[in-house]
Amino acid sequence: MKVATCRTCCSAGYKKGRQLIQFDETKYKVWKLPNFLLAHWILNPGLAFNELILGQRIPKVTLVDTTSSAPLTERQFIPCPTCGEIHDSRLWSKGNAFGHWFGLLCPKCESKIPCLWNLTSLLVLGLTFPVWLPMKLLFEEKWKRRELRKLRTMRDAPPFTARKISWLGMSIGFGFLMFCFRTLPKLFTGSLNVQQAETQAIIWGLAGLVFGTAMWLFFNQKK
Repeated sequence: MKVATCRTCCSAGYKKGRQLIQFDETKYKVWKLPNFLLAHWILNPGLAFNELILGQRIPKVTLVDTTSSAPLTERQFIPCPTCGEIHDSRLWSKGNAFGHWFGLLCPKCESKIPCLWNLTSLLVLGLTFPVWLPMKLLFEEKWKRRELRKLRTMRDAPPFTARKISWLGMSIGFGFLMFCFRTLPKLFTGSLNVQQAETQAIIWGLAGLVFGTAMWLFFNQKK
């Protein structure tokens, strides 16, 4: 999987930490806060499940190629603010979208790439730090070695071609997962009655439609 470097894209740049990352401003658009979809990631409580349980992380800064007609998945690039390398976002997509509880790593310099945090995730982490802090100290280095091996293998492999996504299926799946993890436990423990669970099922269904629509907009916009 080929990557561009800051030395080959030098029309414009932005500061991220101490590194000035250069890129062609006629070709790439920068996605960062207050981008609506990134703000949605931070504010939507349901996405804390993705971060804390699935280990899905979103970088603070993404470059999008606005000159290509390819699907958005193939037009996104993630810069490393430490070494200036610009990575194909597919490194953290198919086959490697989850499991990044400790963040995203740059396969070139091995530094962490800054990521967003969902506000609900931060609240949960703040309340449960006695549980996860020992796990972080015990397992982070082992996870890092495994992650770097996987990233370098994927980087050297041919990039995959994005397949058509069922947005309705994504909506239903999101709503179903939220109902299973947020409503069913309360129903089984008696915190909710059947009527309240039915109401929440409708709410999660609508939330799934909102999520699916947001993802459809995210993956189909050009600018």
